[in-house]
Amino acid sequence: MRYKINDTIHRIIPYGEREKTVIDHPYFQRLRHIKQLALVHFVFPGAVHDRFSHSLGAMHMASLIGRQFFYNKEYSVLARVLKKKEKEFLMLMMKLSGLLHDIGHAPFSHATEYHMPDLKDLAIPQSRFKEKQARRAKHEDYSVLIIYALAKDVLFRGRKYKAVLSETEAEIIASLIHKHIRIPDSWHKQFSSDINTKALHALIRSWISGDIDIDRMDYLLRDSYFTGVPYGNYDAYWLINSFGVIERKGEYITSIFEAGVHSFEYYLLARYNMFTQVYFHKTVRCFEYYLKEAFSTREIDYPIPSDLEEYVMLQDTTFFELLYQYAETHPFSWSGRLIARKPAKRVVRIWGKNSGAETLFKNMRRDFQKISVHPFLVFSQSKFLDYEEGISSKKEHEKTRSLFSALSMTPLMIIRKQFGIRTALSMEDSSFILKHYHQDISMGDIFIPPEEYEQGKDAIIAILKKHFKASPSEIILEEEH
Repeated sequence: MRYKINDTIHRIIPYGEREKTVIDHPYFQRLRHIKQLALVHFVFPGAVHDRFSHSLGAMHMASLIGRQFFYNKEYSVLARVLKKKEKEFLMLMMKLSGLLHDIGHAPFSHATEYHMPDLKDLAIPQSRFKEKQARRAKHEDYSVLIIYALAKDVLFRGRKYKAVLSETEAEIIASLIHKHIRIPDSWHKQFSSDINTKALHALIRSWISGDIDIDRMDYLLRDSYFTGVPYGNYDAYWLINSFGVIERKGEYITSIFEAGVHSFEYYLLARYNMFTQVYFHKTVRCFEYYLKEAFSTREIDYPIPSDLEEYVMLQDTTFFELLYQYAETHPFSWSGRLIARKPAKRVVRIWGKNSGAETLFKNMRRDFQKISVHPFLVFSQSKFLDYEEGISSKKEHEKTRSLFSALSMTPLMIIRKQFGIRTALSMEDSSFILKHYHQDISMGDIFIPPEEYEQGKDAIIAILKKHFKASPSEIILEEEH
C-alpha cells in the first residue's frame, strides 16, 4: 500500500508500508519533540520545525537520488549492472537510512553532545566498530543503539511494539549512517559476485552522510524556509537529475553532468551562507555557549542517560523546564540569561586561524579580569566542502575543542558530453567557485556578559583600543542582537 504526506518543502512525500511501520514507531515519533535547529528560534522565530519533518524530507531525497542512481541507465553504471532485486533492496536501505539518520539526536541536538556519556557506557558491542572507540558518545552512536532496538519488540509507555526492522536491515542501516560501524557480512550477501560490494557501500554511505548528501540537501531548503532567509535555496531537483555514477578501477564514483555544475555551486554557496548567516549567527552561538555552560556548571543537573529506555523519553521540554526552574531563582546565571533572552555583547569578531584568535583573546582576557569583566570566546569554522566547529570556554580558552568531526568529501567527477563523446573531469577543473574560493572560513567571537558590558562599557572600549590599536569604527560594538 502507498501513502503520502503533505510537506512544506517537497509538497508531496510518498512512502510505502515498510517506511510507515518505522514512522509510526514511538522511537521515531519522539523526533516531533526535538527541534531541528535547537536554539535558533531565539533569533529566527520561525525556526521551530523539528527533526521529524526533516527526517521525512531526507527519506524523500533518498528516494529521488536512489531512482536516479539505480534506474537511470544513461547516467549511472549501477542502473546497468544491478539486478532488479538488488535495486529494490538498495532503494529500501536508502529510504530507511534517510528516515533514521537523525533518530539518535538528543534535545537541543548538537548543542548537548558535550554532555553525553562515554561510548563504552552505551549497549553497543565494541565488535560492531571497525576499531576500538575510546571517546564520548555522539548522536550517531545513539542512532545506532536505537536502530538495533527497532529490530526487537519493545515496551514503551505501557504499550508493546513489534520489531519494525529485521536484524539484517538494522545492522546494514547502522553501517550506512555511522562511518565507524563495520560493514556486516549480510551486506555482501545481497549482491552478485560481479559487484564490488565494499565500493558500493562506501558510495551509498557518502549519499547518507557526505559532502553532498540527503541530509544537507533537505535541511538547507528546510532551514532556509523556516528561518525566513533566502540563503539556503538551490535547485535540488535539477541537481539530482544531473547525478550519475561512473566506475573507475573497480570503484564507484558519483558524477554530475556538466549542466548541473551551476546547481552544485548554488548548493555549496547555500551551505556556506547558511552557516555564516544562520548557524554561526552571533546570538545563536552566544546562546549555545550559555546552554553549554548551564550543563557544565550543573545548573542543569541532568546527565544525559546511556540507558536507551531513559534516553528515548527525553524531549526539548525536559531541559527547558530545568532551565526555567534554575532561572527563576538565579536571574544572572547562564540559565537566567538564556531564558530572559539576554545575549552577551559581542565586542569583536576576529577572522583567521584558531591560534590567532585564541592568543589575542588570552592577552585581552588578562586586562578584562583586572576590571572584573569575564569575556568568553566562541570559535566557529566552516568551508565549502567540509565542516568543523569548535568552542573554547573560559576554562579551556587555550585549546579549541572540536564539536563535530570533519567530513571527508566523496570523490566527484564532472561528465562533459561533446559530439557524443563523454569525458570525466575533476570538479576543480569545472567549477570556478570551487577552484578559487575553496578555503577555510574561521571566526572567533569575543563576548562579554550583558550586565558587565553595561557597567563597564568605557573601560572595555579602552582595552579594545589598546589591543587593536584601531579606531572605534574598526571594532565591532553594535547595539543590535
